[in-house]
Amino acid sequence: MQPRNMSMSGVVDLAAVKAAQEAKAKAEQARAEAARQGGTGAVSPADLVIDVDEAGFERDVLQRSAEVPVVIDFWAEWCQPCKQLSPVLERLAVEYNGRFLLAKIDVDANQMLMQQFGIQGIPAVFAVVAGQALPLFQGAAGEQQIRQTLDQLVAVAEQR
Repeated sequence: MQPRNMSMSGVVDLAAVKAAQEAKAKAEQARAEAARQGGTGAVSPADLVIDVDEAGFERDVLQRSAEVPVVIDFWAEWCQPCKQLSPVLERLAVEYNGRFLLAKIDVDANQMLMQQFGIQGIPAVFAVVAGQALPLFQGAAGEQQIRQTLDQLVAVAEQR
């Protein structure tokens, strides 16, 4: 008798689904509370773009990804394409007004994270949703492509 192919295709992580549903409910509650208090619902840009290091990765990225998608921008000071991409991502983080959080990781100072994500070149952009890492794109990308990717990411995160 031949062993069966035990493909994981189509498998759903129920814990991630539950965590995402709870995060969506929490986000909706926070928006409702802000509206009730007469707030505009705008989030401070300082709350939307954060620098992350290895010590704070679990708190700043993994834990927060249960509430909102976290987009990670892997960059370095010497990287010219990074200097073009980062301002676009930062502006879009503010424009999307809290629908995702932008975490910036300097690969020179955080080589262990770079290795854990399997980064071969920078800039590299990943997302973490409910603790699950997803590669988005590598290298410089046009703003329209970035917007489409972010729109898909936000839509998937809100459905979960």
